[in-house]
Amino acid sequence: MIYVTVGTGIGVGIVLDGHVYRGVDQAHPEIGHHVIDPSGPLCDCGFHGCWESLAAGPAMVTWIESNAPLDYPHRSGLSAKTICELAEAGDTWALQVVDREGYYLGLGLANLVTMFVPDTIVLGGSVLKSAGLFLEKARKVITSSCRLVPFEKTELALASLGEDTNLIGAARVWYQRLGAEVGTRAV
Repeated sequence: MIYVTVGTGIGVGIVLDGHVYRGVDQAHPEIGHHVIDPSGPLCDCGFHGCWESLAAGPAMVTWIESNAPLDYPHRSGLSAKTICELAEAGDTWALQVVDREGYYLGLGLANLVTMFVPDTIVLGGSVLKSAGLFLEKARKVITSSCRLVPFEKTELALASLGEDTNLIGAARVWYQRLGAEVGTRAV
């Protein structure tokens, strides 16, 4: 299973054989920073075209600020949430952002499907509260990009724990680490 959270950034957790995957020195992979488009925008990490720089909430705002005309009436106070609300109301520029978000979200997910062929990808985070705006496009990108693996067997599911998903996950990691330390001391 892979958990993907999309908000102000993109975070990914990978569960293999019932365990959270950790790399060298127990580091977690920074999958939000895999490059999708090397000619894309500069990311905070220093590379261009990272998944996060193309599909996280701030990327949605940056795109509309860079592309909408100066007289676009919704420039003030833009956020991914307001862009999604505007798209639901039929705003032309917001609909373009949503289409772009679906495309880049789909590219990143297609890479995960191709690399890991997971049973399930669970989607959460503040941007994906509006998943209905993006998922159809993302699924089309996955379908067109993942021909070498059985992509149709990977389930895309929305996180069911709501606002507390990340908090519950962090508590679980803390509990597992504390349990391991307590077990080591008891021996």
